[in-house]
Amino acid sequence: MSRGIKLYYDLMSQPSRALYIFLSTNKIPFERYPIALRKFEHHTKEYQKNVNRYGKVPCIAEQNFRLAESVAIYRYLCREYPIPRHWYPDDTVHQARIDEYLSWQHLNLRADISLYFFHVWLNPRLAKEENAYKTERLRLRLDGILNFFEQEFLCNGKNNFISGDSISIADLSAACEIEQAKVAGFDPCVGRPHLSNWLTSIRELTNPFYDDAHKYVYRLAPEHILTPSVLEDEMKTME
Repeated sequence: MSRGIKLYYDLMSQPSRALYIFLSTNKIPFERYPIALRKFEHHTKEYQKNVNRYGKVPCIAEQNFRLAESVAIYRYLCREYPIPRHWYPDDTVHQARIDEYLSWQHLNLRADISLYFFHVWLNPRLAKEENAYKTERLRLRLDGILNFFEQEFLCNGKNNFISGDSISIADLSAACEIEQAKVAGFDPCVGRPHLSNWLTSIRELTNPFYDDAHKYVYRLAPEHILTPSVLEDEMKTME
């Protein structure tokens, strides 16, 4: 019997996409409550009082219980629902590796991709002038963190994924963050074959939900950034 999860999300939000994919892939029934960030619906007094006191997405609600922050939501769902253990293994070492990445990402991968996205893509649409020097500085910073991610998380040993041989919540979270760079015209896969293969694996393992969650990202990204398979799938949705 469904416990009546409500998901408050926006598919332009990286953590929202990841949680949407996670719930859908694991067949956890949920009601969709889209929150338009572009309309600042997350800043309304009603939303902050009745849904998420932090004024962010994603957030879930089960009756009178509400929980924000995607990492906390992942862990809660893995404890409360019959989810395949590879997402968040019982083995404490594997758990620790997943937790290590999820703690590291906030001020590293997530931060650098967000800064580039806001400066290159969002700010010009808010009538804020793009600074060429800052753009180049942020690009170099993004290059560096993606290189570090590939070498330290994907090439460190013989693992196919961040914490071992199976996809985990760390992989899904990272993939959705990295996809965001494409909207700003930055191709994270160029010169990074391990990252490219890993990203393809995440998409294949979680489709059709991965593509559904990224439909706006695919439409906003320049065509030369997308792989032929993604372009083909996107064209089908527009027929």
